[in-house]
Amino acid sequence: MEESDITQNSVTDEVRKGAGLAALSYVFFICICILIYKKDNEFARFHAKQALVLFIGWVICLFLSVAVPFVGGLFSVSGTIIYLVCLSVGIFSSLMGLRVRFPVITSVAEKMVI
Repeated sequence: MEESDITQNSVTDEVRKGAGLAALSYVFFICICILIYKKDNEFARFHAKQALVLFIGWVICLFLSVAVPFVGGLFSVSGTIIYLVCLSVGIFSSLMGLRVRFPVITSVAEKMVI
């Protein structure tokens, strides 16, 4: 067995074991639990970090919708649409075993030290 076969099997095994948890991490704040309890699975951590950044961004948009009087509705609607689209893509990609990189969200998530 070559070295590339071993690497291929271990990556596939890691994705297989972490795909369900990675998809579950996109459901509200469950990503925090996955970041705490699944430290050893890089696939689940990748998606959980993205889900955490998405969730924090959505909460900020909802806060701005209350804090900013006239433009608040725009923050709420646009933030919720972006959140739901990224949430759907993230869940689908994690179940398919893919690592989708969202433009700003992934760069922020990769800088997080958890």
